[in-house]
Amino acid sequence: MAFMSNELTQKLMARHSNIEKLFEEFLLMTKSYDITSSTPWQPPTDVYETGKDIIIKMAVSGLKPEDISVVFSDYFLTVSGIRNDTSAHQKICFYQVEIRYGYFERKIKIPQYVDANNIQATYEDGFIVIIIPKAEKVFTSTIAIKIAF
Repeated sequence: MAFMSNELTQKLMARHSNIEKLFEEFLLMTKSYDITSSTPWQPPTDVYETGKDIIIKMAVSGLKPEDISVVFSDYFLTVSGIRNDTSAHQKICFYQVEIRYGYFERKIKIPQYVDANNIQATYEDGFIVIIIPKAEKVFTSTIAIKIAF
């Protein structure tokens, strides 16, 4: 037969009570929640390779190309920007929150040598597609990539 100390029982009861309170506040909407966060969110991303290129496809709907930054430096491609909520409606109560707003950043390590001077980025239908040509030599500089649309 298992024996639980009084101290352990009290800790478990306190934790259970905190979890119940959290669910009650959320489900009954008795507390306001900040849906914007200071932590960057990360857009869904596909990274794959073809015979000649490394391709990155990232879902960043609701943005303009000029709101997105793409930088390649030291084997890392960094895509960042800000998506603002431009809705004209006053929000009193949220029933479902799935769209992320605010600052986003995604760093992707590129596992091989690439021709950074010929990286191309396009933006269409809510996706940014970045084509990184493979190369034989090491690239050791930082380069900003202009997004075409």
